[in-house]
Amino acid sequence: MSFRARVILARQLRFLPHRLFAVAMHALFQGEMSTLRRPKTYSQLLAAKNLHPQDPLVHLTADKYAVRGYVADKIGEDYLIPLLQVVERADGIDFDALSEPCVIKATHGCDMTLLLPDVKAADKNLIEQTVQRWLETDFYRSGWRESPYRGLPRRAVVERFIGDGVHPPADYKFFMFHGHPAMVVVDQDRFSDHTSTLLSPDWRRFDVTGRFAGAATPPERPANYEEMIGVAQKLSSDFEFARIDLYNIDGRIYFGEITHFPGGGLVRLRPREFDLALGELWRNGTPIPSTFITPSDAKQSR
Repeated sequence: MSFRARVILARQLRFLPHRLFAVAMHALFQGEMSTLRRPKTYSQLLAAKNLHPQDPLVHLTADKYAVRGYVADKIGEDYLIPLLQVVERADGIDFDALSEPCVIKATHGCDMTLLLPDVKAADKNLIEQTVQRWLETDFYRSGWRESPYRGLPRRAVVERFIGDGVHPPADYKFFMFHGHPAMVVVDQDRFSDHTSTLLSPDWRRFDVTGRFAGAATPPERPANYEEMIGVAQKLSSDFEFARIDLYNIDGRIYFGEITHFPGGGLVRLRPREFDLALGELWRNGTPIPSTFITPSDAKQSR
């Protein structure tokens, strides 16, 4: 069954109580039955974590507007993408004040983003209709019941389109466990030919696949990669697990978001032993075995 088919089927299960829904979702997307009461793998731990009440700081940092204050306190405002506007109604967007490429995104969920490389040529009515639909959506209920988003205020932000203003920059996703990186996923061409390359913290390619294929040519390690690691460590220090998303534009690091339930817990990692290895790292601090490194990268590191 394709990922898309699973999504369609999952939408028919939203009538189930919260725990049964979580168990059904895990079975559907991860291909295994688990009560989630004694989680061992990364995907099980993620699903189980989502069933419990969330710390207020989790809700605050899941909010794509409120998190800006947290980031400013932790690492400074220089890492924030310039904010142009924040609105609670779609008709509150001041298009006349937007003279540069920008990005509009909802703050109370995910997969609600519009890229506007040329604001003057954009269909403003269509944009307002889209943004208003976002603002009328309870993402917790309409999505996969991701508890960090539950009860968040519904807003939209307009930010500067960083990079060349046309193509979305590469997205560096740091999977942080107890404040330390276990994996870096580099997403490229997210709105066209999306690739997702899984790397170890020392920038060796994992012989592991997720939802999207890895890039044919591995992305280059940024010259200021150690600074990116330091930023991710500071931003994740208050959480047992969090994914810290960063951008790197001409050597300048920008904050993207903090995600507490990546992919809604739906992405199946292959081989399945890697899911367990991440779980062992989460629970016990056990390092990920080098056997998961792509053989060619493993030889180069010797």
